[in-house]
Amino acid sequence: MDSMSANVTPPQMISPSRVAGTLRSLVGQLTQDQSHAVVIGEEGVPQAVLISFSGFQRLLEAAGAADAAMVADRLVSAPQAGEGLSNEALARLVAGAEYDATAGEACAGGTGGVEGGPDAGGGA
Repeated sequence: MDSMSANVTPPQMISPSRVAGTLRSLVGQLTQDQSHAVVIGEEGVPQAVLISFSGFQRLLEAAGAADAAMVADRLVSAPQAGEGLSNEALARLVAGAEYDATAGEACAGGTGGVEGGPDAGGGA
């Protein structure tokens, strides 16, 4: 089997039962040819891929680099200081959050602060 690029259906798959019977030799092949991949599936449907450990490490590194690039792209497109929400819109959001927190405490029977908790030194 030749090495494959992403999103390409492999030309040949090995059934899970055949993999079970030949696993030792497949692992040996992967150790020798680390760009090799074994696609496991049935009825033309890929179900799993067996790759070398170094190939797995390369995949993890590539995924980490892709995540870092996505975060960097988001930071570049984020609003700068003074851009984005107006002061009025921010004040409305804060007021709404304060209202939600107060309503939640009232429903839970809260006292509006932590002063009355069991560690307040009063006695419970």
